[in-house]
Amino acid sequence: MAPLVPVFHAETLPDHVSIIRKNFVERRRKGGPVELEKCKLLEMVQYSCNPPQNGIPKPGVVVCKPVVRLFRRCANGLTVETTAWEPIRQAEEAKRKAAAEGDSKAGST
Repeated sequence: MAPLVPVFHAETLPDHVSIIRKNFVERRRKGGPVELEKCKLLEMVQYSCNPPQNGIPKPGVVVCKPVVRLFRRCANGLTVETTAWEPIRQAEEAKRKAAAEGDSKAGST
């Protein structure tokens, strides 16, 4: 039987990758905290054939749709799927840029 995996929201992914869980004991990963933004972004495309939401296809018909998955590979060898986290990170980055631009415009007037 596979070990239990904790469920958490994608926003907290950076906190979860800095923790190692073994035998129900948590400890911090060696080295500093993992900064996912600085890790190399990788992409993998998988295919889902005859997805159930499209109904039952005619006999002999196979319909496949691409499923894009995103990963970050860090220098310490850690590889993490970040598919759900990337849009959240991009939205936060856009907010920071907008706030910085708003501050610079307010300072120039």
